[in-house]
Formats: sequence, structure tokens, C-alpha cells
Amino acid sequence: MRILPEELRPLLREPFGRVVKGTALSLEYKKAEKPLVVVGDQCFLDALDDGFPPDIAIFDFKIKRVEIGIEMKKRFAPHASTAYVVRSPPGVISDELEEAVTRVLAEGKGAVFVAGEDDLSSLLVMAESKVGTLIYGQPDEGAVVVELGEKKVVERAKDLLARMEPG
Repeated sequence: MRILPEELRPLLREPFGRVVKGTALSLEYKKAEKPLVVVGDQCFLDALDDGFPPDIAIFDFKIKRVEIGIEMKKRFAPHASTAYVVRSPPGVISDELEEAVTRVLAEGKGAVFVAGEDDLSSLLVMAESKVGTLIYGQPDEGAVVVELGEKKVVERAKDLLARMEPG
């Protein structure tokens, strides 16, 4: 288990890639290198709405820490029914979350439902992925598009993971 110390929180607010929204986000889904990985319920919904179901989705049935409605859950149902279900509280990367993310990345497809909070799973995706595109939410700004496998992205994610406290 890894626990996010308070002093690292500001570093995680800095996007790892380009921040986009609206029609620009739709274009990003369209041109994304495979596998397309989304972290967060809003990004998952946006990808589905734009007709680009992600290869890998990591979600927690919450947007800005507020539980999503039943209609949105129904949209996710085809993916959620086969998802790995893991627990990982806010500010923590649990061992089971890390294991599930590693598995879906190795398979190149799948879903992970996080009972708790999905946010920190983006670090795992960026640290371990060799190819693909990650899109994750940047609250009140849009979505962040990250080209996976880029050296600076991998190094930054691994550095932050290494600086987290063992639990």
C-alpha cells in the first residue's frame, strides 16, 4: 500500500499532459493511440458519449467525490459487470488497486471499479504503460491527455510513486 503524503498533493494538481475540453476532447478520443485508458467517471462517460469506448476504464461511480446517478451507472454497466472490483481509500494506492491496474494494462483491455477513490490510479498507468493514451479528469478545467510511454511522464510518475509512504 502507498499513502499520499500531504506535501505531494500540490505536485499532483499539475497536469501530466495537455488540458483539453469540449470539442477538443472529442478529437483527442478520436485520435488516441491504443490502448485508450480513461481514469474517472466523467472521462469514461465522455468517451462513451463520443463513441469511443475506452480499452481500459478505471472508475469509482463518483464525480468530484459525489456519487453518480443511476442512469450513468447503467451506461457503465456493460463494463462494470466484468470489472475488477478493488478497495482503495482516498489518498491511497492499495495493493489490490495496483494489482488490478497491472493486470488490465498487461491485457490491454478491461475495467477497474474502485470502491473508494480512483484518482491515484493515473500514476500507476503512467508509470507502467509503454504505449497508448491516458485521459483523466482535471477538476474544473477539463481533461488531461497523456501520451503513455514518454520518458518524462514515466519518470515523473515513478518518482511520485516512490515518494509515497508505505502503508
